[in-house]
This record gives sequence, C-alpha cells and structure tokens, in this order.
Amino acid sequence: MKSIYVGPESDKPSFSWVSKDIFDTLKDEYNVIYFRAFKEIPKSFDGLVFIIKEMPPLSFFVNNWKSRKIYIPVDFFKSEKHINDASLLLKLFDRIAVHNDLLKRFIDSENVSNVDHYVKYLVERKEPQNRYMWLGVVDYIPDLLRNLSKYPVLSQIPHVFLTDLDHLKKSLHSVVAEGEVGHNVYDVDVTEDKVFIGNYCFEQWSESSQRAAFERSAFAVDFKSDRFYHSTKPPTKVQVYLANDVPVFVNDEHYAVEYIRQFGFDCYTMSDFVFPLTNEMLTSQSTKARQMWSLESIAQQYVNLANQTLSQTRKSYFGYGSIVFSLMVKKLVKLIQSSWNKSQ
Repeated sequence: MKSIYVGPESDKPSFSWVSKDIFDTLKDEYNVIYFRAFKEIPKSFDGLVFIIKEMPPLSFFVNNWKSRKIYIPVDFFKSEKHINDASLLLKLFDRIAVHNDLLKRFIDSENVSNVDHYVKYLVERKEPQNRYMWLGVVDYIPDLLRNLSKYPVLSQIPHVFLTDLDHLKKSLHSVVAEGEVGHNVYDVDVTEDKVFIGNYCFEQWSESSQRAAFERSAFAVDFKSDRFYHSTKPPTKVQVYLANDVPVFVNDEHYAVEYIRQFGFDCYTMSDFVFPLTNEMLTSQSTKARQMWSLESIAQQYVNLANQTLSQTRKSYFGYGSIVFSLMVKKLVKLIQSSWNKSQ
C-alpha cells in the first residue's frame, strides 16, 4: 500500500473539511500519514506529499527533493502580489490544486488542477418561514451591509445573520465604518448574545444555529466583492445552499455565478430577486448537488490528483536544483540587505 503524507495538520475545522475528512475515506487505498511539522517527513520519502494551505519553508524543498508534492492553497493567497512573491516556490510543486478557477490566471504553472469542497452540513428542509439567512465570517459583513443598502427590499424581510460574534464585537467600529454607504450611518448596540447594526441582528454561528437556519429559511443571500481575496474564494456556501434546497441570491460579480451555472444549476443574482419566490426558484436542486459534491466524489478528485501527479514526468534534478539555488541566493541577498540597513 502506497504511503502519502498530508498536512500540516491543524485543529481548525477547515483542515478537516479540505483534507482529513477526505483522506480518512481513502485509508483502504493509501497509508495516510498526517504531519504537523514539515520536518516530520523523512528525507528519504519518495512518495506523495499533500500540502494544505501553508507554504513550506525553503528547507523542506532542499531536504525532501525526492518526494512528489501537491499543493492545495485553499485561502492562503491574499493578493496577486502574494502569488508573485511565491512564484519560484510554486514552481517546485509537482501539481497545484485550487478551489477557484480564477486563481489559475495568476499561477504560472502547467500543472494546475481544480478540486471542490464536499458539501457538508446537510439537513432535511422543513416548512420555510418568512425569513432569509446569511452566514459568514466578519470580513464579509461590510459587503453584506453595502448590498443591503443597495437592495432595500431585503430590509423589509425578517432575517437570521450568523457569524463569529466575539470577533465582530472586537472589530465592530471598523466593520461598520467600512460597510456604511453614503449617508447611511448605522447605530450599533451590543448585548451578550447579539450585535445590532442598524436594524440588522447578528447572532453567534454554531452548527445547531446553522442547521436551524438551513431548515427554515425561505432563502439565503451571499455577497462577495471583486477584490482579489473575495473573488478567489471557493463558492462553498452557495454549493451547500444548493445541496440543502435553500434558494440563494448573490451579487452580479460573485464568482459562484459563473462557476455554478456551468454545471447546469440555477444560480440567481439580486437582479432576479422577487419575494415571495417564484415556483421556478423553489425547484429542488439538492439531489444533483449532493451527488456532484459528495464526500465520495471529492475523494475521487483527490485520487485523480494523485494519479495525474504520479504519471507526469518528474521535474529534472537540474531544473529543481536551479530553482532552489535561485531561492537560496534571493534569501541570502535579503539577509545581507537587512543587515546593511540595520547597520546604517
């Protein structure tokens, strides 16, 4: 049985979603070894290493030159410059797998593949109530507020907004300031278990509160700006909404519109919005979504990644070594410049 290393392992839920849940289903095919530090991988190992999110240090490429390396950056890159700065390191990977097609435009490599998140948090829908839902991290709340100002019809419908409440409380003033549009200034109020921004109430996300929202919400909204970090995020939430038969409305520039529609799904924008929703908008899409993005289907995508990588021509030792040497020189120059600047 072939061994593969997967990591760096993290206690964050995202690590399970993107890797551990998936590789645990492949233990009949591979001897899966999770690592927390790159130095745990033997220098003599010549099999596959799946690297999730964290960019390895140069020493890893020097010490583990025998292994085949697949990099899955997930949400690692924050800007185009961030990718450019890592361009030489990226050339040392045998394959790069991205959760968003747009990233391919910025990564200079012939061996870039697509992978999806599997659809997690599945529920059985109950009779929808007259309300809609939004869930997301605090970073997306300014976009939510700006779009709520743009589409005032939403302010007339009850809502459930779920986020990390502690984080929101700590960054409340900057979030509100970034989300204010024109003369639309929000009053804020904070209680132990809620944060009010204007007439909008934010509550703590949990699996149980999310489940209840999925079961009963009439529809959901998800807004992303065209900024690099937002536009290159995977369309995970939209996929999960579809798999739970929660009709979802997004803004026109949302990446999910292009991505989801290519598979024959209906992905509605706010330009389509009417309430109550039409029968067409209520058409079930969950069976297809659950099949396409099931844990088993996504695990097969990872198997395909492994097979593609093992079948492709290995990087020449000269080519690999020349990139490593260039990076070592670059690092040395930075150290010299830093020392020089400190001495002045």
